[in-house]
Amino acid sequence: MIIERKIQQSNFVFFGGSTGMGLATAVEIARRAGNVLTVGRSEAAGQAAVTRLLAEGAASAEFLQADVSTLDGMAAAAQGVKAWRAELHGLVHTAMSASVGKQITVDGLEFAFALQYLARAVLNRLLAENLARSGDGRVVLVSGNVPAFFMPPLDDLQFERRKWAHMKSVMGTHLLGHLHIQEASQRWKDLPITLTAICVGPTKTKVMSDPRMPLLMRIMGRFGTTPEASAVNIVRALTVSSAAQIDGSKLPKPKAFVAERIDLDTTLATKLWSITSEIASRRAIALP
Repeated sequence: MIIERKIQQSNFVFFGGSTGMGLATAVEIARRAGNVLTVGRSEAAGQAAVTRLLAEGAASAEFLQADVSTLDGMAAAAQGVKAWRAELHGLVHTAMSASVGKQITVDGLEFAFALQYLARAVLNRLLAENLARSGDGRVVLVSGNVPAFFMPPLDDLQFERRKWAHMKSVMGTHLLGHLHIQEASQRWKDLPITLTAICVGPTKTKVMSDPRMPLLMRIMGRFGTTPEASAVNIVRALTVSSAAQIDGSKLPKPKAFVAERIDLDTTLATKLWSITSEIASRRAIALP
């Protein structure tokens, strides 16, 4: 029997939670009478998610419209979350990108880097105080168990010298996320915040069936598992009585709740933290 912490009236934020794994996880929090905020770009999808979450038993459910692929959007989303609740018990990042070619954001950043790495790191840092205030703030990055050779060079994160490729771009963001978890876990070791990467396999989600996705990815998504199945470990990470055993770790196997400590190059982790701060400062965003 799994012993869970108190979820009723606790506060959870889902970036990318209007559909797919994010929504599947949010539904489980709603069934436990938690307060849920979903953050995304589509008003229609967001409001549909709110209706579903309230029907499932959420103590409250709201939608915040934000485009977290831009620095201004990240800052606005963080402010919106803070206005929603001062204390946060969980953040879940499932937002993913679909692209058949290299796309550059208004900030001059490669799109997958901006959405799947930078937004997660920036939002976590901007909301760290709110997570700590709850006494048990948990951050989950939905990720992949990616081989180390996909680690991008930190001096060419925007593919200015390297040739862009979808797999190279997306897989690299997973490893950057792992570096972020490793560094944040060290810097926040005295705070009641835990960070975990939940690795999932191919899943039947909206983004995986997007026509802009490479054909191979769409095929993998078509024959993948359900969002509900992929959400099992995410839900457990958020609800288990103690997350100490998964802090600073990844769960590499989707069907097993077994943590593996993230142990990447500490120099890279520290450097990426500084790079993230510098990029955010371009839009006058000061990261703690």
